[in-house]
Formats: sequence, structure tokens, C-alpha cells
Amino acid sequence: MVTHISDRQSQFSYFSQLLKGVVWKGSKVLDFGGNVGGFLISAVPQIDHNDYWCLDITRDAIKQGQRKFPRAHFVHYDRYSSYFNPTGMRHLSVPDLGLKFDIILAFSVFTHTHQSEMIDLVAQLRLMLSPQGVLAFTFCDPCYDWSLSVPELPPGTGVLPEMCEQPVSGEMVTTVGVSSLPGWCVAVDEELHFEPDVDLCQQERSGKADESYCSYFTSDYMASLFPTATILPPVDGEWQHCCILKNDNWVTAHS
Repeated sequence: MVTHISDRQSQFSYFSQLLKGVVWKGSKVLDFGGNVGGFLISAVPQIDHNDYWCLDITRDAIKQGQRKFPRAHFVHYDRYSSYFNPTGMRHLSVPDLGLKFDIILAFSVFTHTHQSEMIDLVAQLRLMLSPQGVLAFTFCDPCYDWSLSVPELPPGTGVLPEMCEQPVSGEMVTTVGVSSLPGWCVAVDEELHFEPDVDLCQQERSGKADESYCSYFTSDYMASLFPTATILPPVDGEWQHCCILKNDNWVTAHS
């Protein structure tokens, strides 16, 4: 049985390098898609467990996080995902947790959603920010050379060469290059879809349980979706980019 329990513990290191000016101590933190709360392992003593909330669609992960970090707050978000929560409810809104958050983070969450779903969820999360709040989430740029993050990899390693070998509408993609790649695409199991319409959104289609659903957005395209955002390249040996959205009051307080 697939449980989707993550052993990743590098999230705090990643975000702390990118979120310049953030005061972690005393901030209320929402880890959207935080799984078992691996973020907390390297975040102490900067973040007290009482100030941490984890919202995740994987029920087993929430239960394990509750056992491991009893002073933190773990909430199951029973939203549909063909891979992570195939029995969940479609279009389920992000639950009201009863407070505003100073920092909302989402590591490798929108790497598994359709563009329309990402835009909707980001809008909901921004409403949960405090006046001086900041939202940061990761995405995978298919044009990124992974060897820049992991030097032992051969130059040019990344998702783009793999994508170019995937079938699209029954044909092999053999001519796609960095300059011609559309702004975003979705890979569902072995099938690649360039800029698919809303019919491919997980909330609209009947996907197979445990199917792989991965989304890729170029940095330029992500910047076009969120014009006020700061888009930063990967750090800390990761190959995910980061999109940072700050409330106007945050900008004023930290300028």
C-alpha cells in the first residue's frame, strides 16, 4: 500500500536561504503540503513547535507528524489528488485554520498540480497571510540544468531531455528545445501534455489512483502568472526554483 510518507528534511535550509529579512522566531508558519513535518527537524530553535501548522492531503503523513511533533498543529486537508489522495474531495477549499500566518511555505506541492489549480490555491493561501506575511512555493523549471545544483551530474542533465523522449498525442517529441518549449507542461505517467486545457486538471478529470502527475513551469512563465513575485533559482543542492509573494506591508516593514 502506497503511503506517500516523505523523509525530506531540507525544507527549512532551502527557504531560510531564499527568504531574506524573514524573522522566523515568533512567526506563525503554515507548511502547506508539509507531509510529516520534516521542515521542523532543522528549523528548531528558530521555530517553536507551537507556532507551526502543517496542512497535507496525505492522511498517514498527518497522523505520523502528530505523533512525532505533539506540540505542533497537523491538519488533514481531504482534497482530491490522483497520486496522493485518490479518495479525497474535488475542489475542496483550503480550510480556515482560525488565524493569519506570517509565513506560508509550499515545497514541491505545485509540482503536482495543473496551472489552474495552482493559481486557485495560491489565491486562497494569500488570503491566509498576515498583513506582513510572505508566501513562498517551489516549482520545477524544465529548462534548468540540474548540474548547476549537483556538480557531479553531467552538464545538461535535467527534465527537458527526458521530456523530449516522451510521446505526445501519439507522436514522439524530438525537436523541442529550450527556446521553443511552451511556458508549462504536465507529465501524466508516460504521457506529456504541453499547456493542457482545464480538462487535464486533476479536479476535473478521473485519473487512475497512484498515477504520476508532474507539472513544469518555466521561470519566465511563472513570472507572467505572478507579476509581483520574486522568482529565484535553486539553492542548497536542490533543483526547484522558488516563487515568493509578499504583502505590501511586508515590503514596507523590510525596506
